[in-house]
Amino acid sequence: MMSSLNSSHELTCKQRQQVLLTLLLGGTVISFSNSALNPAIPVFMSVFAVDIVMGGWVLNAYILSMSVGLMLSGYLNKQFAFKTVYSLAIIGFMLGSVIGMLAPSMTMVIVARAVQGLSGGLIIPLSIGMLYQIYPQHRHGRVMALWGIVIMMSLAFGPLIGAYLVEQFAWWTLFAVTLPLSALVMIMVWLFLPDIHAHKASSTFDVIGFGSLLVWLLALMTWLSTLKADFYASLTSMVGTSLLAAVFFLSFAGWWVYEHRQSQPLLNVRLFHNKVYLHSTIISTTQTLSLMVGLLLLPILVQEVMGERALWTGVILMISTLVSSVTTHFAGKRVDKYGARSMGILGIVISALSMLMLAWCLYEPRLWLLITVMSIQGVGVGLAYLPTTTVGFSSLAKEVVTEGAALNNISRRIVSTVFITLMTVYVAGRGAQLLEAGNAQSVSTAIQEVFVMLAVILFLTVFSARQLPKTASSI
Repeated sequence: MMSSLNSSHELTCKQRQQVLLTLLLGGTVISFSNSALNPAIPVFMSVFAVDIVMGGWVLNAYILSMSVGLMLSGYLNKQFAFKTVYSLAIIGFMLGSVIGMLAPSMTMVIVARAVQGLSGGLIIPLSIGMLYQIYPQHRHGRVMALWGIVIMMSLAFGPLIGAYLVEQFAWWTLFAVTLPLSALVMIMVWLFLPDIHAHKASSTFDVIGFGSLLVWLLALMTWLSTLKADFYASLTSMVGTSLLAAVFFLSFAGWWVYEHRQSQPLLNVRLFHNKVYLHSTIISTTQTLSLMVGLLLLPILVQEVMGERALWTGVILMISTLVSSVTTHFAGKRVDKYGARSMGILGIVISALSMLMLAWCLYEPRLWLLITVMSIQGVGVGLAYLPTTTVGFSSLAKEVVTEGAALNNISRRIVSTVFITLMTVYVAGRGAQLLEAGNAQSVSTAIQEVFVMLAVILFLTVFSARQLPKTASSI
């Protein structure tokens, strides 16, 4: 077993590789579980006889509890040794898998997902923080490229394997399949992970910040899950919805001001004073939007609009992910030498153009055309997402990278959850309006409009890419 360390410089090359392998396997288990259950939501609804609102909490509970884990990761990383926190997170994830396997009701399935999400929210930022500690800055791009490739491949294979398990066996195997992998990760943790402590300074837990943000997230998700788009709504209804949205915005602004004034905040929002980190987070957030929208709308395009088999959805996603992985590997090597500004700008433009091309594809959708466009999107994401995120983390002091990773992740999750919910509400409402007006392709038209809006959002982030350093040496 690896002995306790006070400095990352005491690790040999072999020990670094062992730590990297352990963290990659842990991230793989979390990412696989995150995506594998998505195709099974209709199965859960059928088996436990619940409606779509209850079924949606399989996702909502995971996202919400993962956000809680992200909030806690910075504090726990300061208070306890890395190995202790990471081990408890893996054990917690295994506990969630067992609860899910034995779940007699939908409520217990949701509880299992919440436990898994909490553990996943701890594991991801802890892993990134550790990698930035044990590797020198000139290796960060390559290491994060490898991390990104593994995570993307896990997310891509998850739905395919999940659908197969549900079809050939039973829904509970989705939980059972992660147990042997989690056990292997646990063994590797005890054998290979060092006992690195972030720093000796004592810190207090921000109870008010934690409680208020948790209540805000619960209220927001509850409201969004009941929101409906009505393009013929009365003025009173529109004003009421706008006022409620304003209340959510102002309350979040109040929380932000409170956190900014704390010496030991729940989430270190002061990290956004670092402009490189701020703009890299903006880019990673918008790139996450394009990825999530693609994952959500592609099955609708392929299976409902085009009438093709679900297998084609998996094929297109796999090809796109492979292209993105290869591009990420290429970009990861170059960012260590040349910085991320040029690659970031090029990747953003390509991602935005791919959204416009997807909108154009819907006029006469073809499988080969979708494969081509999604591959182009993969190139854009590979160039824009990981290199800019890597540069953002590298601009932070090593002891706060875990906090930076948590803040980046929770920012992406909150924004993407809100955007995707609003997008689905818009597609449903706009589609109904167009159908009533006699448009036979109402859903396709609504989706086209979403792609165009997303393309505009992506183009605007070119400004953020221009704020990044030209070269790696200027970080």
